[in-house]
Amino acid sequence: MSTDNINSAASTDNAGVPPHTHVVSNGKRDLTLDELARQQPGMDRLMAEVGPRVHRMYYAARAGNWRLAAYYAKSAAKQLALSVESRPKYDPQMTAYLREDFAPVTAAIKAGDAARFETAYEQMVRRANELHVEFGKAFLVWKTPAQPPDDLDLTAGMP
Repeated sequence: MSTDNINSAASTDNAGVPPHTHVVSNGKRDLTLDELARQQPGMDRLMAEVGPRVHRMYYAARAGNWRLAAYYAKSAAKQLALSVESRPKYDPQMTAYLREDFAPVTAAIKAGDAARFETAYEQMVRRANELHVEFGKAFLVWKTPAQPPDDLDLTAGMP
């Protein structure tokens, strides 16, 4: 971002501490960092992106396309890690989830072990739903879709 797109301004807040305010241009209008921050996704949007990736990961693994399953596992893990960054109140549980529940799934994918994958995957989904309860969202219960995604060739790139 060029310095032409950044303007600095200072004012004083109620506590007498001068905040450091940047204004950035998105090409259409100037936005403060606070306005830009409010546009960042919350857990609902982040999880809406995780679900389809996990769906694809699951059915790719079931088809034995371990490269495709690994691709979607990595993408889902990035989204889950981003949720920790953008919503730090979930950090301890989400970091533990990635380490204790998601990592065994990715290890099974890396090993190409279908039985190990199924066991780890079931635990991962069970723990995700336990976390929904823990976070006060018991009405959110994720389940694996009954059918593979119909917009994806699950055998592409397989030997």
